[in-house]
Amino acid sequence: MTRHLIQNFRGVNVLVIHNRDHNSTLLTETLTKLGLKVHVADPSDAPAIRAALSDAEIVIFDTDMAEAVALAWTGERNAVPAIAIVGLESPGRLQRAFELEPSAVLYKPLRSTGIYSALFFAANEHRRRQELALKMQLLEGRHRNRRFVTRAIVQLMRDSAIDDEEAFRLLRKESMRRRLTIEEYAVQLSANQSEAAKTARKA
Repeated sequence: MTRHLIQNFRGVNVLVIHNRDHNSTLLTETLTKLGLKVHVADPSDAPAIRAALSDAEIVIFDTDMAEAVALAWTGERNAVPAIAIVGLESPGRLQRAFELEPSAVLYKPLRSTGIYSALFFAANEHRRRQELALKMQLLEGRHRNRRFVTRAIVQLMRDSAIDDEEAFRLLRKESMRRRLTIEEYAVQLSANQSEAAKTARKA
C-alpha cells in the first residue's frame, strides 16, 4: 500500500529562528512563495520564540545559535517537524542541534533550491517517526497486558473445567463482542476480580 505523503504546505505556519540577514530573507521569501505563513524570531529572543511555538507547525532553526534555541524551546521538541540550518560544522553545535531532533537539514549559504525538499522530507519523516512511536507504545502496552491474558485463561480453565485453547477462544469471542482487544478485556476481568475480592473481604 502506497503511503500518502505530505506535499502541499500552503497555509502551514512555520517558525524561522534565525538572525535577520541574507539567509533569513531568502528563506522567508521562498517559504512565502510556497504558500507558508512565516514568522521570524531572533534566536536570542526567548519570549518571542516561546510565544510563536504555540502556533508553529514547522520549525526551522539556525544551528549556529542552537544553544540559545534550546534554552528557548523548552516544550516537547518532537511535537512538530524541525529543519536545521547548518553553518559552522563544529561537533558541539551539531550535537546541540541534534538534541533538537531535526528531520531535515539545509546548509548555508541558503539557496531557494532545496528548501521545498527540506520541507517535504522533514514533514514526512516526522510523521513516520510519530507513527513508529505510536506502534511501539501499542506493542509495549500489549506486552505489559499479556500477563492479564494468561491470568484470565488460567481462571477460565479453573472455573469452567476447560483446556487452554477453549479458554482462549472464549476470551477472544467475548472481547470481540465488547469491541475490545483480548488484552483490554483481560485487564477489565482482572480489575473486576480484584474489586470483587475486596468486597468479599469487607463482607
